[in-house]
Amino acid sequence: MNNTEEKIKKIIINHKDTTTVKVRFNDTDAMGIVHFKNYMVYFDDGFVSFMNSLKNKKMRIEEHVQKGIVMGVKHVDITYENTAKFGDYIIVKSNIDKIGIKSITFLHELFREADNSLLAVVRSTRIAFNLKQKKLLNIIDFFKEFLQDFN
Repeated sequence: MNNTEEKIKKIIINHKDTTTVKVRFNDTDAMGIVHFKNYMVYFDDGFVSFMNSLKNKKMRIEEHVQKGIVMGVKHVDITYENTAKFGDYIIVKSNIDKIGIKSITFLHELFREADNSLLAVVRSTRIAFNLKQKKLLNIIDFFKEFLQDFN
């Protein structure tokens, strides 16, 4: 790995982000409890926030998607610890768990804002993919394109 790739990896691995999401009525079941599938939406909100908050970012993740470069989900592992209810605010803390050559694993922890209770821990492995070329991308090359000062 060359010096530029090491710098990119260091930026990514050291970056942390926090965002807050409000539980909507349609996120819940008949008892007002968040349905388990909606935690997927919350951790995805954490992913987008993480990407858009990166230091030295060249473009927003939405612009990357418009160019046909996406970070698809390869694998998700969720451990549910507690429940959230309609009206709760959920804090999503995101950072990188592991960087591979063709994949990157995000760690998302979801907390209820009112009492800081841990709701869920999510490990999400993502791949970078060029939809136009139908090609899997090297993770560091993806971030080299995403971050400024590295092209």
